[in-house]
Amino acid sequence: MPVLTGQKDGLITSSGLNKKKEVVYSKHFQHPSFTLSLRPFCIPRDMPAIYSWAWKLSRAAGTVASSYLYAGSSDFARSFMVLLNNRMALCQVDICVADKDGLCENYPTSSGDYIIRLLMNTNKKAFRPLHLKALQTCVEYFFLFPEINQIIAEPEADNKVYNEILLKTGFQFEEQVYNQYAACNLFICTRNSFRAE
Repeated sequence: MPVLTGQKDGLITSSGLNKKKEVVYSKHFQHPSFTLSLRPFCIPRDMPAIYSWAWKLSRAAGTVASSYLYAGSSDFARSFMVLLNNRMALCQVDICVADKDGLCENYPTSSGDYIIRLLMNTNKKAFRPLHLKALQTCVEYFFLFPEINQIIAEPEADNKVYNEILLKTGFQFEEQVYNQYAACNLFICTRNSFRAE
């Protein structure tokens, strides 16, 4: 049975009040046996992993760390790490109230819309089932909070791995949008379309 803390306070409030190492959600899988867990992002502990996954980020270390610090104290966004067996970091995930995100300039959002962003621990361009399970675990946790009606993802159109795991999780393609950096595919996931493990 998954462990959940702070649900009555809301996703952003509850995760912001947790100790930095506290696991807020975990899920056990069989065959093979492993556990995926979510805990709030911790800058001193997690930044080295982020830099090793995305070497371009390491060139802007101060800016990247500042953005995580800002999210950690904001009232509209949270960052989490997804861990395999409470040890190995698989991915980093952000969840943000949609009307506070830059996406709302390109796409109409409403109350209950949240944006998800994912940074995976991989340099491979091939789909990995473990990353799918990590995303499914995150979405399952986020949908436990009643304030979330739908989750929006905006991966770059040429990021095939990210696009593929979104589709396998139940995100549905809406349209292509253009931000200041690239063409992005816009995906929406609701409780009805979500496909858990």
